[in-house]
Amino acid sequence: MFETGESFVEGVHRFNFEVGYHVCRFECSDFYSRQAQNFCTSCKEMDFLLYHPGRKDLWLIEVKDYRFDARPKVRELVDALCRKVRDTLFLLRTAAVAAPQEYPEEGTSLRNFARMSMRATKLHVVFLIELKSEGVFGGSGLLATIKDLLAREIRFIDPHMVCVPITRSAGVGPWKVTPAMGGEHSARVEKRIRHVQALNLRKKEEKMRQQALERVQAAEERKIREPMWKRRLAEREAGLPGNHEARRRRRRHVHRREDREEE
Repeated sequence: MFETGESFVEGVHRFNFEVGYHVCRFECSDFYSRQAQNFCTSCKEMDFLLYHPGRKDLWLIEVKDYRFDARPKVRELVDALCRKVRDTLFLLRTAAVAAPQEYPEEGTSLRNFARMSMRATKLHVVFLIELKSEGVFGGSGLLATIKDLLAREIRFIDPHMVCVPITRSAGVGPWKVTPAMGGEHSARVEKRIRHVQALNLRKKEEKMRQQALERVQAAEERKIREPMWKRRLAEREAGLPGNHEARRRRRRHVHRREDREEE
């Protein structure tokens, strides 16, 4: 009987994994995103890594949904997927030795998962690919071609490699897929959303400061360009003493002081 353990969102799907499995997501690791990802120009990771300590089986799962985006050429897609498998296996071994302790937003830390998975006795490679239903053969015929090409490349790693649509993967492995609720995102996307929101807020505040500064500068420039008579008129209307009034006050003050001295 299937019992749900950890649950994660990927794209528009929610993956519910069987209880007992440790789940790792490279995308949540700073060691991967800041260091290993840039090794040899770039290192690619697979979306989900599963490991069961009792069963000692390691699952590498890649999710691709091309129903809403343009799909690359078949050969380019196959090469990219094979590279993800290669890089993931390299990164797992490297992380077991070099990764620091981390506390990711989702799943098990990369270092702990990598060290656990070194005891695996079975390796499963899974590609969950959803394609548009278009063309002469439709999505199913194209997926069969992709699967055949992948099987030739991956058979030395996993002779029973799986390549099926995301929505038809029930029973393939220790997971169930359900639609993600509206507004649900993976930790990576949530982090990106928060970053973009903070960046937009900073831009808005900077724009408001710049506009306030420009208004002050414009007011100063208008004041400098105003004719003297207009400035004096504005001062009188505002109840401020103009230059003539100030001079008259100064003269009266001088006369009073001179009168006191004469006395």
